[in-house]
Amino acid sequence: MIVEPTPDFSADVAYYIRKKKYLKINDDIRSVTSELEAGNLIGDRLEDLPLEEGTAAYKVRVANSSANVGKSNGFRIIYYAIIGEKIYLLKIYSKKDDNRIPNDAQIMMIIKDILK
Repeated sequence: MIVEPTPDFSADVAYYIRKKKYLKINDDIRSVTSELEAGNLIGDRLEDLPLEEGTAAYKVRVANSSANVGKSNGFRIIYYAIIGEKIYLLKIYSKKDDNRIPNDAQIMMIIKDILK
């Protein structure tokens, strides 16, 4: 599978790198992208989103190795899969950053933008 970060996802990564305490974020992301590239749709499916048939959105927990915390206190990556074609990385946020957690409407806006 092809895994492609969206501009929103790249902006989120840049935000955390600028904070200086998340310097290993790219390594943490790589652990997820390698699974996705192998075709393994990992994480919890987001059932409440009105998505087209043959697509799905997932949220996966990722350990933050910079802060030496496990998955429960680490990052969340939200991605959108067009089954059998491509996976888009939509958002990444730290569980501790309440103000950066996207709602369903924000996720749907990102999905609509990439499908244009």
